Amino acid sequence: MFSTLTIICMALTGLACVAIPVICAVIFKSRVKTAPIPAIFVGAAVFVIFALVLEQILHAVMLPLVSGSDVAYIIYGALAAGIFEETGRFLAFKTVLKKKTAPETAVMYGVGHGGCEAIMVLGMTMLSGVAIAVMTNSMGIDEMIKLSTAGNPELEETARLQIESLASFGAVNMALSLLERAAAVAFHISLSVLVFESANVRGRAWLYPACILIHAVFDVPSAMYQRGLLPLAWVYVIMAVMVAASAAIAAHEYGRWKM
Repeated sequence: MFSTLTIICMALTGLACVAIPVICAVIFKSRVKTAPIPAIFVGAAVFVIFALVLEQILHAVMLPLVSGSDVAYIIYGALAAGIFEETGRFLAFKTVLKKKTAPETAVMYGVGHGGCEAIMVLGMTMLSGVAIAVMTNSMGIDEMIKLSTAGNPELEETARLQIESLASFGAVNMALSLLERAAAVAFHISLSVLVFESANVRGRAWLYPACILIHAVFDVPSAMYQRGLLPLAWVYVIMAVMVAASAAIAAHEYGRWKM
């Protein structure tokens, strides 16, 4: 049931998610020779620890409590992402990267943080989707569902919907997904610059809680879409506006700091 075009689009999307942070790092490093490569790996590690481990532990406790209310779900989801990720950023700049006080450190950190998110959230999903597509085409959807659900009839409908959703992935989905990930990387770089300034410049500590709020507001449209309260098109429009505004502010601060 998976066309060749669908499999190619999923494979290209997965590979592009790996390529985005690599290209960003290479271009920036070629222009700013002092940009520290280790900051990329620190950013990736912080994303894994704070977003994929600690935040998920809290979700396991909180999501069942807030899932019955749209307002509670949206507020909790947005704030949790902002608090965990921006706190991880701030602590990294205050500890592991405390001796790296040049602003280019923030950019490389943001590449690692946002790049890791792109790879883990979308890249791995698409590459595993390629494997699912090949296996489904080989054995048939019914056999694939039985294999993936271990014969549990209660999970069969969910598995079928997931496979059918993957089968509809095409060139338009690929373009939108990659634009979203590229925008997210730019957003993470922007917030990294601002949190880095908060950690290293006296009198700018307020930027850390400000970035938590900015991150939370950025995630509100996605949470509203998940609850069926906002069309996907509006999510992309709001995301584009917020990324552009955050990037402009961060670029101004970076330029002022470099002077």
